[in-house]
Amino acid sequence: MRIIIDGYNFIFAVPELEQVLDRESMEMAREALLAMLSRHKGTSRQEFTVVFDGRAEEGEHPGPAERQVREGINVFFSRGASADEDIVGIINSSSNPRNMCIVTSDNGIIRAAKASGCRIAKPGEFYEEIAPSSKKKGKPSHTEPTVKYHGPTESEVDYWLKIFKTKWGKDKKP
Repeated sequence: MRIIIDGYNFIFAVPELEQVLDRESMEMAREALLAMLSRHKGTSRQEFTVVFDGRAEEGEHPGPAERQVREGINVFFSRGASADEDIVGIINSSSNPRNMCIVTSDNGIIRAAKASGCRIAKPGEFYEEIAPSSKKKGKPSHTEPTVKYHGPTESEVDYWLKIFKTKWGKDKKP
């Protein structure tokens, strides 16, 4: 099954990810979401696509969405259109929308998805399906982000290495 996630809609609907946003930055919240999906992808046969609203810089001409693949997760940043419009475009261009699940609480996207026969999942419900259950593992629930218990992903390690190389230079050590 192909899972299409309305990225920022998901982040703001899931308290664990919103906490990351409150403490850190939007980029860290995105990274936490992608890390969570990457871990789940390793145990499932699902294809994930996350669509975020644009990253177009001021003065930049609108164009097609910027596409990246991060740890097997398709990531789109809308440019000139909203994430909502891009998600509806993905639904409309699919040859088999019945094999798609759209994760959002946005009513416009939900209407388009239902009209095409897609499965719909609310962000909180989907999070409960894919997040490791902290209660089963004896860890405190909802007090700390679940991503803390899994260690950094490859993209998180790359991110921090880049930060420290910039701060201390290539040959210097902290």
